Amino acid sequence: MAKRTSFSSELLIYSLILLLAIFFRFARLGETSLTEFEAQAALPAHSLAHGEAPDLGNQSGYVLFASPVFSLLGSSEFIARFLPALLGVALVFLPYFWRDMLGKKAALVLAFGLAIDPGMVAVSRLASGQMMAVSAGLIALTAWRQARPSLSGIFASIAFLASPLIFLGFIPAVLVAASLRQAGKPKPIPWQDFVVAATITLILAGTLFLRAPEGLGGIGAEIGLALIGYVLPALVFGVIGGINSWRNNYSIGKVVSLFGVFPLLLILINPGRQIADLLWVVIALWILAAIQIAGDLSVPERDLTVALGELALMLLLGIFFTIALTKIAADYADFVWVAGATLILAILATVLIAFGWSRSGAVRGFVWSICLFSVLFLVSVSSRFQRVEISDANDLWAPGPAAGSDRLFADSLHDLSVLKQGVANDLAVESHVENAALAWELRDTQAATSETGGTSAVIITAAVDTQPEDLAAYRGQSFAISVQRAWSGWPDNFFAWLIYRQAPTETEQIILWARADLFPDTQLIGGPAPDQTP
Repeated sequence: MAKRTSFSSELLIYSLILLLAIFFRFARLGETSLTEFEAQAALPAHSLAHGEAPDLGNQSGYVLFASPVFSLLGSSEFIARFLPALLGVALVFLPYFWRDMLGKKAALVLAFGLAIDPGMVAVSRLASGQMMAVSAGLIALTAWRQARPSLSGIFASIAFLASPLIFLGFIPAVLVAASLRQAGKPKPIPWQDFVVAATITLILAGTLFLRAPEGLGGIGAEIGLALIGYVLPALVFGVIGGINSWRNNYSIGKVVSLFGVFPLLLILINPGRQIADLLWVVIALWILAAIQIAGDLSVPERDLTVALGELALMLLLGIFFTIALTKIAADYADFVWVAGATLILAILATVLIAFGWSRSGAVRGFVWSICLFSVLFLVSVSSRFQRVEISDANDLWAPGPAAGSDRLFADSLHDLSVLKQGVANDLAVESHVENAALAWELRDTQAATSETGGTSAVIITAAVDTQPEDLAAYRGQSFAISVQRAWSGWPDNFFAWLIYRQAPTETEQIILWARADLFPDTQLIGGPAPDQTP
């Protein structure tokens, strides 16, 4: 009876972690416009759903799998990001199937870390195949270990179709699979079932049931690699865990550390890297960090009071340190000395407590405080992705420029159509701007034909272009179609970026020109009459 209660309690904790993962990945998922990068993947899926034959690009798996979803549920920003978010949630539950190897406590820590990690949250909220590739690849590896070769083959094919990012994790995954023979006594797994399931899935899913044969071409696309993201807590504990694994000859930790180092080396030597390609490295760091943290979370039988006192002191100093960082971010340079002094005081206090009272209590309390601040840091960073009023141009996980005032632009176009025609998306739009995010916003509008000439109801031009004279009968309003970083390397004020994501940005502006007769006040101000060319 006690054993069953323990198992139920463990499942309850996993359920709470899954709810947390769902919140971070699905909350306000569709309230921001697609970025240029996302629209380049979502537009082909939208076109394929409407019977067209678009270029599928190097994320053919996302396009092929999102297309039926668009057909069933319609196209929207939420639907475009639904599959990556769903697989991002599925990834969080995978540690449950590895708890016999990692340990129950380490598996729970790993699941919790993956649920709130900013990088995992950010990529899960992107309309792209990157999270689909990583999650499906790890599901395939997990299914293989559980002696489910057919299921493993299906998800392996999905992973290879979804994004070139799978290639970064393929060889490390082979290393892990090979190590499983030494970690235990695995059951013999028939390779035939894996090969048959993988081949059938690759052919049917990779061609959308033979509707889009060019879908298989995305597998050979170039692999983009990435720069480091927001994984400081996982990095610190992961490196310590990796070092300890090699010192203590812990085979699982050694294999996982190689799993992380191999793709990291590829990232460093490849000039075409992207931030999202670090997902494999982040997962490896979290596995090592979970193993390390799990050993420090247990309550000591002795010196509990010392550990709690160390924890309380570190929390107090941590608050002062955080306040000092916010002052530095606000350009109060003198607070650099305050932050430095606080760190030195924390180290000295820990050393004195260790030698004066208890070494184990001091270390345990210090680690507890670092874990608590790490959780607060990760939750704070991950929660930014639900704040739609904040531009994510300075967030490194989103490839390419961020969306500008696309939603305001779409609302203005909608209001013009309702004002003139009584229904939405019923105005002919003539666009002179090549932009995937703009094309996504215009996906349901009708394009102006050549017969409309210069009398199109709505014309869109780039703000930097010289405006033709035939726009004299139009009223214009500028919108920021995209926002991107205006800095490279490290920002000038690192702490302003770290805490508030504040750094210089630049925008790309477009102008929405509406014919004057669309407005009811045209006659009152002496403008041209309806259907009257200037």
